[in-house]
Amino acid sequence: MSNNGELEINEKAIDRLKKTIVIKENRNLKTGSLSDAQMVAWIKKKIEEEVKCCLNQ
Repeated sequence: MSNNGELEINEKAIDRLKKTIVIKENRNLKTGSLSDAQMVAWIKKKIEEEVKCCLNQ
């Protein structure tokens, strides 16, 4: 957080997260290995991991 209370956006982290999600979704569409609910849970977990990582820096 910056001094005025706004969140600072890490563009590299967002790009990395988007790329990971798109790749996983494309693979899942081809294989059907995860249900929609499982994909949502996986995406949520990845976002939480990225946030934790960024907050620890």
